[in-house]
Amino acid sequence: MEIYLNNGHAFPVPVAVADHLLGLASHDQLKVLLYVLCHANEPLTQEQVAKSCKVQPSAVEEALIFWQDANVLLTAPAVPAVGLQKTAAAPQQSPVPPAAPPQQNPAPAKPAAQVQSSSRPHLMPGEIAERIKKNRALAEMFRTAEQFARRTLNHTEQESLIWMHEYLGLPPDVILMLAYYCAQTDCFSVRYMEKIAVEWQERGITTHQLAQADITRRAEARSYTGKIMTLFQMDRRPTAKQQEYIDGWQNSGFSLDLIEVAYEKTRDKKGDKLSFSYLNGILRKWEASGIRTPEAAAQEDAAYYAARQQNAADSAAAKGTGKAAGSSIDMDEVEKLMNPL
Repeated sequence: MEIYLNNGHAFPVPVAVADHLLGLASHDQLKVLLYVLCHANEPLTQEQVAKSCKVQPSAVEEALIFWQDANVLLTAPAVPAVGLQKTAAAPQQSPVPPAAPPQQNPAPAKPAAQVQSSSRPHLMPGEIAERIKKNRALAEMFRTAEQFARRTLNHTEQESLIWMHEYLGLPPDVILMLAYYCAQTDCFSVRYMEKIAVEWQERGITTHQLAQADITRRAEARSYTGKIMTLFQMDRRPTAKQQEYIDGWQNSGFSLDLIEVAYEKTRDKKGDKLSFSYLNGILRKWEASGIRTPEAAAQEDAAYYAARQQNAADSAAAKGTGKAAGSSIDMDEVEKLMNPL
């Protein structure tokens, strides 16, 4: 196959990008690199690059970090002609010249024991590749995680998985369980995964069995919330306060059938509107009375309305006879005693 370059403006791209980094860089990272290389002699802003590449500004920053870590772009304060600023009005930051050759002997990977905070380590692509090459479990973890994500993991995601393993001490199979759970919930995000991973590390969830038990618990909670949203006809996720109520109902063992009865009573009393606090009050009152089923709630309602009807009947009878409701005193006789004439 013969391919020829069409006449026109061209710019150099380091050979290392094509030979070694195409499989590690994400689509956004490649777009940012090509744009920065093409405009290497122009002052650029993060917003300008994001708009031209049709990516988020945060993706531009992540891409620059990736290519700097890979030694494709270098921070060189001595070359003021090339730079990328946060905004047009902000002072120019360290310039970013193009096309620096990659190091032949990258620095050795930092051992996990030297990581002192929860921030991800800054690993060069070569360091990640070396870890994968030396550890078959890590290689399998990356391969399977990409299957769950249905795409190639970007550099940040790769660093995150290694951080979960080396800093948090989670085994590769446990990390894969977390990746699978996140993929099943349509939330394959390293930030979300890291949040759960930190919680697992703090709670000592580092085995397959413990991780499975926690995932089952989370899935059940998610399902319970989803059913509540369907019942309440909610078109958005609950707020933090609403989720607190929902979690409390689940922890108390309230069935969806009982919640539905309370929901209908709430709408009847609140002008056909949903009030979480009012609904919660109904459920807690039932809980204090030992009511756990819709049948028991119906029986309580029947008893309540029967009592009200009886009180109304007693009041009407007392008014007709001149006696106070529930009293044996004849009010007509009292009136005569008070007014003898």
